[in-house]
Amino acid sequence: MAQSPARVSIASIRREQIVDAAVGVIVEQGIQNLSLSEIEKKVDMSRGQLMYYFRTKEDILLAVFDRLIAIMCQRQGDADSHPFAGMTWLEVIRHLLGVVMKQPPEQPAFPALQYTFLSQISHRADFRERLAGLYEHWRSKGSEHLAQDLKNRPGGRTVSPRAVSTLVQAILHGLAMQTAADPTAVDPAEIVPLCLDILETYLWQPESTPKKHRNGVSRRRSLSQPVRGHRS
Repeated sequence: MAQSPARVSIASIRREQIVDAAVGVIVEQGIQNLSLSEIEKKVDMSRGQLMYYFRTKEDILLAVFDRLIAIMCQRQGDADSHPFAGMTWLEVIRHLLGVVMKQPPEQPAFPALQYTFLSQISHRADFRERLAGLYEHWRSKGSEHLAQDLKNRPGGRTVSPRAVSTLVQAILHGLAMQTAADPTAVDPAEIVPLCLDILETYLWQPESTPKKHRNGVSRRRSLSQPVRGHRS
């Protein structure tokens, strides 16, 4: 039998309240202190009521994950439009670099939740799938944007927009982790221009031809060739 609109509405409200409470605990006390007991205190529910709407704490974490992603998307623009409309691909990367190194982070609960999911993906397929889906969404959007920019402004070499987007994701993720561990170790004023220069040089400057010695051997040092005077 179908549920009445009122019952569906109440259930939706209760679930939202529980998710709000979980986000509050993570932000205020850290994800390590997130427990069903703490959520019950915040939302003023019994354990039975809580478990009626979410069977496990992990189900709550998945709902929190979806909520935070929705909030971040809303902050970037209308859900029906491209969040970075009017910006070039490099301008988007500049913006994202600033976001991942911002202190305190715009969504302090999300990094903690992301790292928690990463630590458990070997035995939580649902956590792995949530992250994989999110990363693929970001990768695809970045690849489409870069492909369009390369079409409008052809580069100096043949590149794979998807591969570049994967690399950019790795850069953003790595910088976010380093900033979280030690905010003083990463200087955005240095890192942002460096990353943009590397990307723009690779994508839009003509690929140089290595100069050769008289014997025809390339002057470009092999990566496997040791530097003179360096002891391994």
